[in-house]
Amino acid sequence: MKAVASLLLLLLLPPALAGQEEPPPPPVQEEMPSGLVAVESARSRACVESLNRLGELDATLDPYVRRLDRLNALGMAVSLENATEATPFDRADSLEDAVARWFSADSALAVRYMENPQDALREERSQARTAMLERIRTTMQEVSREAQEKAEAGADIEAAARPCLGAVLVRSVVLQACGNAETLVCNAARSNEPQGQIRFVDEPGDIWDVEEYGPWSQPGPIRLTEDGELLGARTSARVRRGNVALQLSVAPLILLREELEEEQVADYLANLDSLGFTFDHPLLVMAPAIEIQANLPPALGGETHYVLHFGDLSGDDVLWSAEAGTGGMIQALLPASATDLARLREAEQVSLSALRIPEEEGGEADLVFTMALLQINQDANVGNLLAYLSGGGLNNDLKAIIPPQAGEGIGG
Repeated sequence: MKAVASLLLLLLLPPALAGQEEPPPPPVQEEMPSGLVAVESARSRACVESLNRLGELDATLDPYVRRLDRLNALGMAVSLENATEATPFDRADSLEDAVARWFSADSALAVRYMENPQDALREERSQARTAMLERIRTTMQEVSREAQEKAEAGADIEAAARPCLGAVLVRSVVLQACGNAETLVCNAARSNEPQGQIRFVDEPGDIWDVEEYGPWSQPGPIRLTEDGELLGARTSARVRRGNVALQLSVAPLILLREELEEEQVADYLANLDSLGFTFDHPLLVMAPAIEIQANLPPALGGETHYVLHFGDLSGDDVLWSAEAGTGGMIQALLPASATDLARLREAEQVSLSALRIPEEEGGEADLVFTMALLQINQDANVGNLLAYLSGGGLNNDLKAIIPPQAGEGIGG
């Protein structure tokens, strides 16, 4: 039941606003952070090597992926006793040749059985089919094991390339680092055509002009996927400036009661009572939560802390704060208080600010940059989600998905 106990972390892209003219984005700190040119130049330079190595790793793994796809097709053909699921067969491949020969032998046995139905013939066909499927399954395990070993050996390569995936790179820096090399990222930098996930600006300072905003998405009811994962029941908004990105979501945290201590269950139930939420599933507990996913580069202007906040950082505006590190993906899950939920429902703007806080006590913090989420659809979509969570809609849907009397088998 891992899916029930997980934190519903799928990110839903906000839908387009049909027929609605989007207002100008909220004001942000216009001055480019002092260290951005150095940080982003270093990133682009490092990404030339790391993306090339990742491409080589992908090329190494690609034959395994194609082999597993083919083995799956062979297994499907044998399972369905339908050769057209996998034809034509590569007779130079020993396994494919064996599958082709099995189909010929099975067809002959089928004709004999039609002429003279005997249990022995039926059993012979069944055993031969089982043996063929077992050979395919064993081969798939061997290929999967080899692929996994290759992937594990390339873990450092993937980690090094992670800051480059989805990032905006500096074309001039990449081209200088590439020289005459003919690689995926180098060729992409030489082209003026869009290159999938690889994006470029001409000079380092141009990165700060890259701005993207996503309004609050429409929440849908919770549902169970074919993989046993719970999705839905969330609303999210996102903002990006340069390679700094933030996504904020409001969603339920759903946990199995059996995995919690009695005192913890009591705390969850008391929290729901204080909020006035209806939730009485005997197998689960729930709490409304605020999820943060942020992609933060190394300090762009000497910032020491990041702060997620309402308003202008006065009083009780702060939702979350963290020390600035060396960059990377940050994920955080915050318990949502009644006040937080009310302010979100009332469409108070939420911003991420980078601050430079002096070490001496009493010193005044400097604002390095700030990025604000759009308020479009915030009141309606947060309000709709909270009504679904509090009014019994989530409770009833979960009872249908995970019947209280039979809570086994969900999520594997």
